[in-house]
Amino acid sequence: MTRKILHSKIMLIFLAIFLVFFPLTINMPDQTQQYSVVLGVGIDKKGDEYEVSTQILTSKSNQGFLESLQVHSAKGKNMLDAVEELSLHLGRISGFGNTSAIVFSEEVAKEGIAETLDFFVRSKRLNGNPFIIVTKENSKDLLSDIAKIDESFNYSLNSLAKLNQDFSLGTIITLNDFLNNYYSKTTASVVSQINQTNQEDEGILIPETGGGQSSGGASGETSSSSGGSSSSGEQEKKVVSNKGKCSLFVGSKQVAVVDPKTVEGMNILQGSKRNYFTITNVTDEIYHNATVVMSLKSSQKTRRLTFSKNGTPRVLYYVNYILKVEQILQNGVDPILLNGSNNYVTPTLVQKTKDQILTYAGDSVTFFKGYNADVYGLQLSYYRHHPKKWAEYLKTLPDKSQAFQNIEFYLDIEIKGNL
Repeated sequence: MTRKILHSKIMLIFLAIFLVFFPLTINMPDQTQQYSVVLGVGIDKKGDEYEVSTQILTSKSNQGFLESLQVHSAKGKNMLDAVEELSLHLGRISGFGNTSAIVFSEEVAKEGIAETLDFFVRSKRLNGNPFIIVTKENSKDLLSDIAKIDESFNYSLNSLAKLNQDFSLGTIITLNDFLNNYYSKTTASVVSQINQTNQEDEGILIPETGGGQSSGGASGETSSSSGGSSSSGEQEKKVVSNKGKCSLFVGSKQVAVVDPKTVEGMNILQGSKRNYFTITNVTDEIYHNATVVMSLKSSQKTRRLTFSKNGTPRVLYYVNYILKVEQILQNGVDPILLNGSNNYVTPTLVQKTKDQILTYAGDSVTFFKGYNADVYGLQLSYYRHHPKKWAEYLKTLPDKSQAFQNIEFYLDIEIKGNL
């Protein structure tokens, strides 16, 4: 067998290749020595310079997950200079393939973020589709705070963006979604906001100490998160909070902050699913000035695009909810023992729920029309499904860019109880 191998030219070639490359392969450095694993990116502006911060995972056998999370930052006249400066500071190439979120400070968001996102896409530095997040504070500090949260919470930037106990989801937007809306020239974007507060019940408490999570600047200095020290324990508390507020972007720039109820109205019309409804001051034959919590068992939402006789676009929304009463809170009255065979969704409760939905949806439409912000993507839908009528409608307008503001909205709601 050995003699056959030695007399086979092909086998000799394979053997030579093996002898040459095997030692090189086993002595190659780990990729983590060449690339830094970036989980989150923060973009701030310091004067005329960009400051790029990265939340980096450095795995070592003697460290836990959180101990290996560090935030490093660098400055540059543009994004490319800042990223390259950061790589020089770390001694490794910044690897953005595992990045789950890109955070912008409001200062940067008001100037515009499309070019920055376009930089990541065109430079092929991102392999995934990260979430876009805005913060009123410094994005570098937010990355540092997230790194300090105990691992038992299992929170990251993208999971915290989804965590909103008061209102439904639907404000999560990815890099691709934002750029698609931006290049459409008509569709506006609503981006989730994560901010800092000192109220423990509004979010996740940040530990005071987070050994190993300091932020290293490109010049080698070490800095801690913002939020000045104080002798008062209450003032020293830092909480990362998502209460449903969002940033409204028209084009590339943030133009307004959207309150949670307006966001919820948008979610209702867009078809985003919410988990429950809370209705207050319910009074009828069952309830006595009660607060009623209902879970959403199923939902069906459709949208119909039409035109009035004079050619004005009309959008008709049909919403069908099946709700189940889960909890009843009322003072001074014997508690109601919920019986699974009874339907507690009374006509009064149905009407109050309809009124709440109509209020949220109506206020949402009024708000976004005020900024000429088509967050619903209606103009693209009309153009695709009714191109001739839409073109005729645009001809009647003195300013075609105001087309969204003249669209009429109608909402038909049906609510039933679940036994």
